[in-house]
Amino acid sequence: MEEWENLARQYASGRQDEAIQTGHRKLQRADESDWRWLADALKDQIEKWFVAAIFRGYPVPKRLVETMLRAAIHEVDPDSNRQFILPCVESFGHRKVNEFLLNVVEGDDDVEIAGAVAALYWANMKIQYTGNVPQYTLEYATPESRKDFMASNDVWVRKRETFLRVFVNNYNVSIRQQIIPSLNLDESAYPDELKPLVQRAIEIARNHSDEYIRHRVEVQLGNERLIRPIPNRPTSATD
Repeated sequence: MEEWENLARQYASGRQDEAIQTGHRKLQRADESDWRWLADALKDQIEKWFVAAIFRGYPVPKRLVETMLRAAIHEVDPDSNRQFILPCVESFGHRKVNEFLLNVVEGDDDVEIAGAVAALYWANMKIQYTGNVPQYTLEYATPESRKDFMASNDVWVRKRETFLRVFVNNYNVSIRQQIIPSLNLDESAYPDELKPLVQRAIEIARNHSDEYIRHRVEVQLGNERLIRPIPNRPTSATD
């Protein structure tokens, strides 16, 4: 698809608005070959940014949502992966995106698990609060935000419990590095059968060979304030 490739090069060269506008016009008359090119481009380290830009503020078609989310999973830059996540959230909602990523976290590919945990950061639901509040808890959320959040409460419970289980049971360092900043260490947040895993997670983190994991658990427990940046994620299981 030479025209798409030319547009991707045009985007990479700095003529971004023009490339995106032309891409939008092509989508209006896209056929199977166009969709194949877009799906393949999401697996290319350069062309994927053009595809992400096309769907910024433009509906992501159902046929591309999984490929977009997998592009996020395999993007190791923790800031850039949101370019694939946010359009999918806007098009399909928080539930669908979170459930897809959690299915990956519950899988058996360590590289994809770490990537999906990182991507879930951008799939969080933003909560609007009422003015200047003493603490950012659901209690002080606007009625609309609270309603939206509670509508997907089962997803947030699943995420919290999945993170705890995976942190304790998966020995991969990168996975534990990705999970620890979002790991809830309050036993009261879990059902009785999972409460023992909280102390186990704390023990694992405090005695871990990885400095970042040892540091981050103390942040989680309120013993440290200065937060160090998360280490770079490897691109493969052998890195």
